[in-house]
Amino acid sequence: MSGKRQLKNTRHDRTLEESKIVRHERRALKRNSSNQDQFPSANEVPPQIETLAPEGRRTVQVPIRIAVGARIFGTTLDDKLANGCTPETSRLLTARAQLINASANRRKLAENWLDLIICAREARELLSPKIPLIRERIIEARTDIESLADALRAPIPTVHGVAMARSLLVDGAGPIYNRDCSVDLGSALWGIIATLDPLTA
Repeated sequence: MSGKRQLKNTRHDRTLEESKIVRHERRALKRNSSNQDQFPSANEVPPQIETLAPEGRRTVQVPIRIAVGARIFGTTLDDKLANGCTPETSRLLTARAQLINASANRRKLAENWLDLIICAREARELLSPKIPLIRERIIEARTDIESLADALRAPIPTVHGVAMARSLLVDGAGPIYNRDCSVDLGSALWGIIATLDPLTA
């Protein structure tokens, strides 16, 4: 086989392989597009994201497979970040940190917290599939929730604090949903507010 023909075949094989990878990633996006988190801010993952990294780090391009993984494993990754894992621990954590700390997603998270107050004041729905709220706790902590929403909309909150706010909001065993939980909601909220502030965290 001549050198030119061999080079041509090599390029052809490489093109076929790249096409397979692109098709695989497109199928993965389509397959997972229906996987919705409980709160809309968890779903803001474009095929390729370019955002400012948390706390002033440089802008980076995130590969499509990492962006998809950051969405699919969102709750687990949020819990790790909330428990103190640094974003640099893995590429998935880095992508998740960039995602949840984006200003648009933080605003949506703040709105979700404020929606709790509205839901707590509404009449209970019979046979509702939603997890029941501990309404009196939420109403009692109304001012603290509003302060948390303000802190989430601040210019440069910490990723750790944002992840804590997300994790508490969806924690079925936490004080929002579990009457047997002994954690004081107001104290938990102020702990998150303090962690959100990069000057006091």
